Order: sequence, then structure tokens, then C-alpha cells
Amino acid sequence: MKKIFFALHICTALLLVSCNKNATEQSATTTPIPEEKKMEVKLSQLATNKDFVCGMPLEEGGVADTASFENKLYGFCSSECKAEFQKAPQTYLAQK
Repeated sequence: MKKIFFALHICTALLLVSCNKNATEQSATTTPIPEEKKMEVKLSQLATNKDFVCGMPLEEGGVADTASFENKLYGFCSSECKAEFQKAPQTYLAQK
């Protein structure tokens, strides 16, 4: 009886290890989500060199999106910040 019980535990352990190995291999072969594509915008084209929503300073090649407001071009670190800005641009610009 002890031999059967021991063999059952060994089989269970091998099954668990095998399942875990397959899950690890599967996650390693999935393609990672690429970083958000940055735009080629020169800082001199923008009204300011900071993202008014999150306050992040913008760098050359580090602008994810832009929006135009009152004939000025504003840069953002992400499309989420641009969307927030577009909801109430005057509110963000008043906080300069």
C-alpha cells in the first residue's frame, strides 16, 4: 500500500512540474507588446517642451502624440495624456 501511495505522489508531482513547464514555455514564446511609437516632432515646433497633463518634460524623439489648440501645437508623452488635455485644454493651460 505504501508503494502505491508513493508512486501516486511521484506521478502527481511529475504532472504538476510538466504543466508548469508548458506554461512557462508558452509565456516565453508570446510576442511582447511594443512600446508606444514616438513621433518625429522637433521641440521647436511645440508651444512648450512639457506635457501639460502629467508635467513630464518632452525630449526630441520622445513625443507620443500632439494636439493643436488655439493655433499652437502641444506635445504629449502618451495618447492618454492627449485625450485628457482635449477634454479641457484651457484648464491645463491655465495651470502653467
